[in-house]
Amino acid sequence: MRLAGTPAAPGIALAPAWQFSTVHGGDTRPRAAAPRSVAGAPGERTEAAARLDLVQAATAAAEQLTGLGDRVRALGRPDEAEIFDGQALMAEDPTLLDAAREVEASGRHPADAIRAAAAVIATGFEALDDELLAARAADIRDVAERIARILNGETIAPPDRPSIAVADDLPPSMTAEIPAGLLLGIALERGSRTAHAAILARSMGIPAVVGVTGLLAALDAERAGEIAIDGTAGEVFIAPTAAERSALEGRAEEAGGRARRAATLRGRPAALADGERVMLAANIGTPDEAAGAIEREAAGVGLFRTEFLFMERLHPPTEAEQVAAYRRVFADFGPDRPVVVRLADIGGDKAIPYLGLPHEDNPFLGVRAIRLAYTSRDLLRTQLRAISRAGAMAGVRPHCMAPMVATLADVDLLLELRDDAQASLAAEGIDHAPGIETGIMVEVPSAALMAAELAPKVDFFSIGTNDLTQYTLAADRGNAALDALQDALHPAVLRLIHAVVAGADGAGIPVAVCGELAGDPAGALVLTGLGVDELSMAPGSIDAVRLALSSVTRPELDELALRALRSADAGQVRDLVAPLLARSS
Repeated sequence: MRLAGTPAAPGIALAPAWQFSTVHGGDTRPRAAAPRSVAGAPGERTEAAARLDLVQAATAAAEQLTGLGDRVRALGRPDEAEIFDGQALMAEDPTLLDAAREVEASGRHPADAIRAAAAVIATGFEALDDELLAARAADIRDVAERIARILNGETIAPPDRPSIAVADDLPPSMTAEIPAGLLLGIALERGSRTAHAAILARSMGIPAVVGVTGLLAALDAERAGEIAIDGTAGEVFIAPTAAERSALEGRAEEAGGRARRAATLRGRPAALADGERVMLAANIGTPDEAAGAIEREAAGVGLFRTEFLFMERLHPPTEAEQVAAYRRVFADFGPDRPVVVRLADIGGDKAIPYLGLPHEDNPFLGVRAIRLAYTSRDLLRTQLRAISRAGAMAGVRPHCMAPMVATLADVDLLLELRDDAQASLAAEGIDHAPGIETGIMVEVPSAALMAAELAPKVDFFSIGTNDLTQYTLAADRGNAALDALQDALHPAVLRLIHAVVAGADGAGIPVAVCGELAGDPAGALVLTGLGVDELSMAPGSIDAVRLALSSVTRPELDELALRALRSADAGQVRDLVAPLLARSS
C-alpha cells in the first residue's frame, strides 16, 4: 500500500516499523500492534516521583534537555543543539508553569495539569499562519510530556533494532535520544517539514515523511512487518512489494548520483548552462541557522524571520536584544552577502499578550504585520532602529522588508517609520547605518496587481509564494483537504509573479522569491524563466537548485515560462518542467 505525505528529509529507507505512542492519563505504554517493533515505556508512578512538584519536575526536565543539547553539540551539530537549549528554557517558562498550577488547583494530577496547560499554548501555535512558528507546538508538547513522565516516574524505551519510527507526531527530543543506527527513518501522520523532528532528521541524514494521512490506520489494517519511505518524494509504502522495493533502490541510486554531482558545483557561482548567474540565498529563522546557510554557500539571506524575538514572552524584546541578534547575522555574512531582515510578521493570529489585540474571527486577514503600525508605531519603529544600529556595528548596509503590504498607503507608512527611526537615532547621537535598503513582500494579490505603482517607492520586491498561493486560490494552506490547491506553480500564481516582475523591471528594482517554490528545483526553473533575480530557500535546498539550474539555458527557460503561463493547472506546468529536470538526474 502506498500513502502520500509531505517530503521532510531526503533519502530512502526500508526497515521494520517502530510505533511511538503515548497514552495520556498518567501512563505511557506500548500500543497494541502487529508483528512490528512497537515503542512504548510502561511506567508506574513511583513514591519518589509522587513527592516531586511541578517546579522540581520542570527543573529536572530542563537539566535533561540541557544534557541532550550538550550531547548533540558534542556530535558536531551546534545548530541542532540549540533546539534543546530552547526546550530547556521552555521547561521552566513561568507562563507554562503558572498555567499548569491553575489547572492543578482544580484538583487534577500535576502530570495532567502540565499536559493541559501545554495543550492550550500549543493549540495557539498550531493556528499560526507562519509554518515555522506553528511547528513549535511540537516542542511545547514534547517539553510537557517530559515533565509529566518525570512526575509519573516513567521512561521511554528506544527501538531494539534498526527501525523506521512511525507516530502521529514524534517528539523532537525522541529523534535525538534514539541511539545512532537504530533510527533509519521517520514517518508521521501529522507534523511539518519545519518541525524540529524534521529539522533534526535532515541534520542527521535520516529520511522523513510527514503529514501522511491515514498512516496509523493503514499500519493496523495491513499488520505490516516492514515499511519503506521516500523522504524526497514524500511517499510511504506499507509492506512494500518486490516491484516497489526495486523501484526504491533505483531511486536511491539516482539520488546518490545527483547529490554527488551537486556537491561538485560548490565553490563556484550558481549559473545557467550558458553562464548567466542566478543568486541563491537562504531563508533562516534564527541567528543559529546562519552557519548552515554559509556552509551551503548561500549568496546571502533573502529572508531572516524575526518572530523568534517576539514570541513566548510577556513583553516585547528590547532594542538592545534585537541589535545583538541582527548584528550577529550581519557579521556572519559580511558586507558582500546581503541579509534581508523581515519586520515582525505578528498580529491577531499569534498569542502575544503585550500586543493587547482583540479577538478576530479571521486573523489571517486581520490586523497583523505592517497593519499594526497604523495604531501602534513603536513596535516596528524600534525594530527598524535596531536593524540600522546592527548594520553600523557589523559594517554592512542593512536590508529590511515589510510583510503583508497590500496598498500604496502601507508602503508610505513603512517608509515613514524607517525615516523616523533613522532621524531619531541621529538626534540621539547613536551610531547607525547611513541608509536601509527597504523592500516589501509581495504576498497579497493586490500588491502583485499594483506592482508597477509600488515599485518606484521601494528598493526591491520579495515574493512570498506560500501566502500568495493561499490568497490567490482562497485555500487555507493549513487545511490538508486543500493540498491540491497549495502548488505555487499554478498558472494563476505564475501570472501574478509575471506581473510583479514586469512592474519591478519598469522601475529598475530586483525581484526575489523567498517562498517554498524557490527551493523546489522545478519552481526554480520556472521562476528564473519568469525573470526573478534571486531565489531564497531553506539552506538544504541550495545544492539541488544549483544543480538543476546548471543544466538549462536562458532560451530554454524563457520558452518554459511562456508555456507555463498558458497552462491550465500546476500539474501541466510540472509536466513541462520534467524533461529539463531529468537532465540533472
